[in-house]
Amino acid sequence: MNCAIITIGNEILMGKTINTNLAYLGSELAKQGISVEYALTVKDELNAIKQALKDTWGKYKIVITTGGLGPTEDDLTKSAISDFFGKKQHWDENIWEHIQKMFAFRKMPLPETNRSQAMVPDDFIPLRNNLGTAPGLFYQEGEFLFFALQGVPSEMKHTFETQIKDIITKNCPNAKPLFIKTLRTYSIAESRLAELFTLSDLPKGVSLAWLPQIGRVDLRFYGTDAKKVEEAVNKALLIIKPYVWGYDDESPAEILLALLLKNFYTLSVAESCSGGLVQKLITDIPGSSNSFLGGVIAYSNSLKKNLLKVSETILETEGAVSESCALQMAEGIKLLTKSTCSISVTGIAGPNGGTAEKPVGMVCFGFIAAEKHWSKKQFFTGDREIIRIKAADFAILTLIQHLQGRNNN
Repeated sequence: MNCAIITIGNEILMGKTINTNLAYLGSELAKQGISVEYALTVKDELNAIKQALKDTWGKYKIVITTGGLGPTEDDLTKSAISDFFGKKQHWDENIWEHIQKMFAFRKMPLPETNRSQAMVPDDFIPLRNNLGTAPGLFYQEGEFLFFALQGVPSEMKHTFETQIKDIITKNCPNAKPLFIKTLRTYSIAESRLAELFTLSDLPKGVSLAWLPQIGRVDLRFYGTDAKKVEEAVNKALLIIKPYVWGYDDESPAEILLALLLKNFYTLSVAESCSGGLVQKLITDIPGSSNSFLGGVIAYSNSLKKNLLKVSETILETEGAVSESCALQMAEGIKLLTKSTCSISVTGIAGPNGGTAEKPVGMVCFGFIAAEKHWSKKQFFTGDREIIRIKAADFAILTLIQHLQGRNNN
């Protein structure tokens, strides 16, 4: 049960937009037992789209396009589809009524150009889009299925979830869903993980991918037999569990917030070089206010001194990028917010500002968890953005390790 995905969009080819639609569709189709075996990205041009259809239609059980269903002149997907399949287009009054209601709800005038979205190729079934004005399209010819989806990720996901999944399930009854389990690790290199647990350790029918992230590595186990996948995961955990902080799609912030809630702890954060990234990652999680009280971005020494009560002596003798300063920042934000736990981050993210003693990438951290106070110093590689990401991850994951009882302070 295979599939080809055609992404349509000049902005993706120019690198201005990341193709998240492909990642989403690949993941969701795998869960249904559909293997994405071919993917390509083409320009918003009639000939390019038709050539992509020629390369895929009839060769893959399912062909999916994303993008180019809007009302503007550069949205040529529907015209290319009609030409390729030799279909005329007809007016769909139901779609037009939906478009009118969408604009009326937004209290916006309805441009005449939106009328093009109510045109549907003959023999195609429109797929209602409750989040926008562009409907998806479905066409079937024998055992082959074709879907045209919106380029806007939220609309594409909505159409896939509410309609396409059921169509695929109905038409592909013999597809075997993939069972996927991911172990998320930290403080160990990909090469070391590959030494500890090898492909030869896997049960037959289970595959393993090592997926390096910024500063951490995921191990993804997958196969069509759920018991064998679970067997592989349990076998790996016997060897690498000390490095595993989470599973599947869990984020460090989600794990931390769950641990704080379990222990009836609250958290506050003081940041300098990370510029609020730790707090952003935490507050990205719905319900974070149950444990997270707040924090400050104390970029200047004066704020560190006046707001967080960092000693002037420490700032003068050891500097703002020091473990002593980091610990006092953590103590200061804890006192300010009356939280149970606190984190602080201060360092040199670059690209300038480093010295021989304190190079770019040196970051100091302060931690408080109930009665336990400690500090750490790390040296991260990468550009400014990567150093900040690594620092924020390290701050959250270190507190996770402590709350999980795997303290290596």
